[in-house]
Order: sequence, then structure tokens, then C-alpha cells
Amino acid sequence: MRDCAFIYIHAFNGLIRVESIDTARFIDGNPEWNHVATIHAHVVLEQILRAKGKERNLIIKHLLS
Repeated sequence: MRDCAFIYIHAFNGLIRVESIDTARFIDGNPEWNHVATIHAHVVLEQILRAKGKERNLIIKHLLS
């Protein structure tokens, strides 16, 4: 879990926040922040960097839904 990233979206303004396990513990359960994904950051970053155009957009969209 140390290499995971936790993705949150603010419930009111849509701000995106990516946290480590250490900081995610403090905002998990906070009604202002919705947890949308837990990822292996290096794997997803590599996928995004290798993808092009529409494929890249689909990867990002999937992460945030």
C-alpha cells in the first residue's frame, strides 16, 4: 500500500486531490472529500504517458469516475 495513491474529489467545487496513505487517513471519511480511486501511481502514470489522444483522456476519465 505504500506505493498507492488515493484520489479524492471535493464534493462542492470538484477540486482533485491525490494523497499518500499517510495523508489519506486524515481526509478519509470527511464528507467534503469523495474517494474515487486507489491506484498504483507508477503504473497508471506510465499508462498515461504512453497513451495518445483519446486513449489518454479515457484513462484519466476512468480514474475520476
